Amino acid sequence: MTIDQKKISIINWITNLEDESVIDQIEGLRKSSLDDLPKEIAELLSISDSEKHDDCIEHTNSRDILKRH
Repeated sequence: MTIDQKKISIINWITNLEDESVIDQIEGLRKSSLDDLPKEIAELLSISDSEKHDDCIEHTNSRDILKRH
């Protein structure tokens, strides 16, 4: 199984989860992994998470968001 296939499988599994304790554990893992990131990146991710979905810009890479080619 490729890494992309594993990610899709995990996303599908998470989407169907109904056990809130497992979801809380996953959220804890996500938060703990932020501790390994540089402070500036963690702050940007936190800001992004707090924004309304309608106010967000969809992009696929940094060049798209910075409009540089």
